[in-house]
Amino acid sequence: MIFTLLFSSCMDETPIKEENINVQHFPIVQNNEADNPTLWLRVQFSDQIAKDEWTAIPMDAIIGFDYELGYNYELKIRKEEALNSTTGLHFIKYTFISENEKTPVAAGTTFELPLKSTDFNPSNLVLGNEEVGYNLLGEIDIECSTLCDDLSLDLETNANVNGVFRHIDDNTIKLIQLK
Repeated sequence: MIFTLLFSSCMDETPIKEENINVQHFPIVQNNEADNPTLWLRVQFSDQIAKDEWTAIPMDAIIGFDYELGYNYELKIRKEEALNSTTGLHFIKYTFISENEKTPVAAGTTFELPLKSTDFNPSNLVLGNEEVGYNLLGEIDIECSTLCDDLSLDLETNANVNGVFRHIDDNTIKLIQLK
């Protein structure tokens, strides 16, 4: 009987687990495996919810999930270990099963993101200018209205710049304060 248990546990090298996770309404900036700044989802796996802990995963890590800014999600996913055939390395594969809940954040909800930071290379995370408009890492449009001049100056003169934002739509955030 012990042999059977050991043999069956060796055969099960890629356990599959279904679980509910929470996804936050805005992404965060982190370095990817190539050490480039990119946008990441901030998620809570079921074992993190009671502890108010969060994990960052790449924006496209949940296969089949269409993320929209400005919404908090509760999803059911399948989580399994997979092998990258080109690198020979194992990774965790996430597959979207269902959306349990999709809740828009309140209109006045604010959040903070880095716009320039010595933690990243390149340090300037904002692309564009006042004439063509600004965006974060080429992915999220930034409406700066009355703060555009200040944003431009801060990006030129400061080593670290953070912005406080509100959501406008699923691809645009409004800059309401510079830090």
